[in-house]
Amino acid sequence: MDFFKLLRSLDELLFEILTWIIYYPRTLWMVVRRPLRMIDYSNHEQVDKEEEQYTDTLSPPLLLLITLVFAHVIEVNVHREVIKAGSDMARAIVSSDQNVIALRAFVFGLLPLFTAAAYVKREKLPLERKYLRPPFFAECYVVAVFVIFIAATSTISGLYPQAAHIVMPLGYAVAAGWYLTVETLQLRRTLGLDTGAAVAQAVWVMAKALFLAILVALALAGGIS
Repeated sequence: MDFFKLLRSLDELLFEILTWIIYYPRTLWMVVRRPLRMIDYSNHEQVDKEEEQYTDTLSPPLLLLITLVFAHVIEVNVHREVIKAGSDMARAIVSSDQNVIALRAFVFGLLPLFTAAAYVKREKLPLERKYLRPPFFAECYVVAVFVIFIAATSTISGLYPQAAHIVMPLGYAVAAGWYLTVETLQLRRTLGLDTGAAVAQAVWVMAKALFLAILVALALAGGIS
């Protein structure tokens, strides 16, 4: 009986993974085209029963994770050194692909986490998981596209190092501009903030995430640059 249950589980796992071939590009394109609508979609899905959520798309955290995996694979295949380790501790942490992806998932995951916390605070709700979860999930959709901008910039810079001094600041500016624009519009319509306050809130969230990411790098024995 246990053997047949295992086979059934493998069947479901194989089917689920293969459906990503359809749902990953579909979901990503929907987020690129209509990010605000996809935020609303995710919030709506969170109200449904767990087995009925995201039945025709990928869930936001899964979309973000797969995007990070793809970005890492592409960067490795263009022979770009993804992370430079300057100490034994840092080299031990980033010695495997899994560790690098996990580290990036943590760093980029700070954006949806801090944004969700800002929503909860503005709505004067208790800082509980049930209130953090919906905005965190929805924001993962937006961050997945942000990751693609960053990864594309890094990859192009690796392929054409002579143009990196132009490509990197331009690419990062486009990535930050797209992300902050979406967040500003979202904050305006959901929290009723004026444009200035919405921009300030979006920039503040990004600044906190960047600051903590820098602290993580410094904590690795000052070894990642």
